[in-house]
Amino acid sequence: MEVLLDHLDPVLLDDVYSSASQLIEAICANRTQLCTLAADPGLWQRHGLWRQSISIFFMTWLSSSLFYLVFGTVCYYRNFDQSLKKQPKFRPNQIRSEIADSLWALLVLNALTVPIFVAQVRGLAKIYTFGSYSAWYEVARYPLFVLFSDTCMYWLHRVFHHPVLFRIAHHKHHRFVIPTPFSAYAFDPIEAWIMSLPIYAYSFIWPMSDVGQLLVFFITNIRTFLLREWFVPSNRQSRARSHSHPCSVDDNRDQFHTVHHKSIQPNFGQFSALWDRLGGTYADPEVFSEPVRNKRERVKPLEH
Repeated sequence: MEVLLDHLDPVLLDDVYSSASQLIEAICANRTQLCTLAADPGLWQRHGLWRQSISIFFMTWLSSSLFYLVFGTVCYYRNFDQSLKKQPKFRPNQIRSEIADSLWALLVLNALTVPIFVAQVRGLAKIYTFGSYSAWYEVARYPLFVLFSDTCMYWLHRVFHHPVLFRIAHHKHHRFVIPTPFSAYAFDPIEAWIMSLPIYAYSFIWPMSDVGQLLVFFITNIRTFLLREWFVPSNRQSRARSHSHPCSVDDNRDQFHTVHHKSIQPNFGQFSALWDRLGGTYADPEVFSEPVRNKRERVKPLEH
C-alpha cells in the first residue's frame, strides 16, 4: 500500500487534499469546533494518520468495487451457463441480491481493513523494500504464503460452519446454491473481514516485500473471491467451453467449491484440498456430481 501512496501522492492526492482543505476552510466560516479540526492543515499532511487512512480507504474501496463489477460482468457473460438460471434453486432476483450484498460487504470490509493497511504503511509490519532479501526468499515466500493462508482459511471456514456462526453470518453466502460470479463477495461483512485476515497477517509474522504484499493481495482476492465462485456445470460440453476463454480456471477446482455450495459439509479449502484430505472433509467433485442414473446403470441386476 505504501508503494501506491508514494506514487499517487505527488501525482494526484497532494492536489486533492490541498483543494479539500481550502474548501473546508471556506465553508466553515462560523468556525465550529468540528470545522476548526477539519480545517487544520496538519490533518492533510502527506504522512498524517487521517490523510493516510482516508486515502487508503478510498483507494481500496473504489478499486475493489470497480474490479468486482467489471471482472464479474465479463466472467458472468463469458463463463456462466445461462441455462442454470432455469434451475429451481436459482433464486428470484438472485443476481441483484448478489451484487447488493457484495457491494455492501466491500464497503464495510474495506473500512475495517484500513487500520491494517495503515499499520503496514507506518512500519508496524515486516514489509521490506523489494530486492532487500535474497532471490531465493523472494521466490520461497509465495508457497509459504499459500500454505499459511490455506491453513488459516480452511479452519476459519470450518469455524463459520459451526451451527451458531453459520446461523448468524455464513448462511447468507450459502443462500446462493447456484452462485454466479456476482456472488464473489456476497458474505456477511464482518465474516468477510475475518476471513481476509490471513492475507495481511502473514506480513506481521514473516518478512514480505512491498511488491509481494500487493501481489498476494490481488492474486488471493481473484482466486478466493471470484474464481472459486464460477459455477461450472458438470457436462463435458460446458467444461470444454469453459476452457476456451480467459475467465476459465481448472474445472475440477471450480467443481470442488460447487460441491461445498450443494452440500455444506465438505470442501472447505481455499487454494487446495490438502486440509480437506487431512481433516476428513474432502469430497471428490466427479463422484459427488455423478448423476444417480449412471450409478444405477452400473448396478447389475440379480440373476434368478
